[in-house]
Amino acid sequence: MRYANLLLMALCLVAQTSVAKEKTRISLALKGLESRDTITLQWGASNKSTRPLIMQRGAEKRITMEVELDEPRLLVLGVKGCQGGYDIVASPGEDISVLGRVKQTMTGKQREAHFRKIRVEGARHQTEYVQAICQYHAHLDSMDTKLYNEYRDVRKLIKRAKDNNDEQAIAQMYQTLHGESYVNHVIENYDERQSYLRQTILAYKDSFMGPLLLLRLAGRLDESYRTLYTQMSETARQSTYGREMQEEVFPTTLIRKKAGLVTVADSTDTPHTLNFASNPSGVRYTLVDFWASWCEPCRKEVPNIKRIFEKYGKKGLRIVGISADHKEADWMECLNEEELPWENYLDIERQAIEQFHVQYIPHTFIIDSQGQIIAEKLRGKELSDYLENLFRQ
Repeated sequence: MRYANLLLMALCLVAQTSVAKEKTRISLALKGLESRDTITLQWGASNKSTRPLIMQRGAEKRITMEVELDEPRLLVLGVKGCQGGYDIVASPGEDISVLGRVKQTMTGKQREAHFRKIRVEGARHQTEYVQAICQYHAHLDSMDTKLYNEYRDVRKLIKRAKDNNDEQAIAQMYQTLHGESYVNHVIENYDERQSYLRQTILAYKDSFMGPLLLLRLAGRLDESYRTLYTQMSETARQSTYGREMQEEVFPTTLIRKKAGLVTVADSTDTPHTLNFASNPSGVRYTLVDFWASWCEPCRKEVPNIKRIFEKYGKKGLRIVGISADHKEADWMECLNEEELPWENYLDIERQAIEQFHVQYIPHTFIIDSQGQIIAEKLRGKELSDYLENLFRQ
């Protein structure tokens, strides 16, 4: 009976401390949408999910969307198939209205959605968020303008040399006193930007807004932000964004752990479940390469991985490419351009990225025949040397 009472008390405590989700209503009145357009709503400032929460045709004069929240969250309005979006900080139970105009343009092959003259009412954290973002970008723009104006002539000469692919002229320019001064000021500019970012975040360290702004402004985080995390209040740390910040600045290593099952899609959009703990016959090691078409370092690594595949592909090395592309068309176009001869899949649901705790790309993992992860984050010569040592054994 005593243990039953203790269990009952524990369950009551959990019930008291849990926060019930409330419906948040977002009413949209956006001009410029066409009947073929689809409005999307998805989580913002999160590296875990890119799939829209809601998709709704934009033909109606007024569109209503509902989402359940248990704490303030950043939601991003968008138009399906377009780059660009509009940020809304919504809280549980709010009745939010969004008025304005959407204009679509084409930049090369990419459609872009521009949200103009937007007015958001009923979101109590919206003004604070917008002011912080605008102040931050205005400060950076001022810094960049000052640097540009001070070194306008040097930048023009460097650009001209780059347009002419004149590497010798570029090197000579950087070696001049004015060129060296420009490089030093670029480095100082970067350091000042990082300092101002931290200053901005610390101004909001006592609420969810601090880690939210950091994820929104900095994107992917690494160990260099650990000190900033320790300066956050407990309230900020326990928010969704605080927990995600913690996961990114204190990453969990997967070395010596078993790789599990992940579901991805192939080039025909057919789901595939990959079981890295059970390799096909004849496979001694598996190289899992997380990449994307838009990732320049990933594309630069392709020739190295091709050499590795040619050297070890018939000796028991399996290579599996997993793309973080948001659009299947971008991924397919890149596959055709690069002519990758190994297995390639698209992780549009972000299941593999989350399971492997991938914070940035390129990111590689090496898995042995028992399904255990034995190395990660290797590329270039370091990756080649590591595999050479493995296959000597």
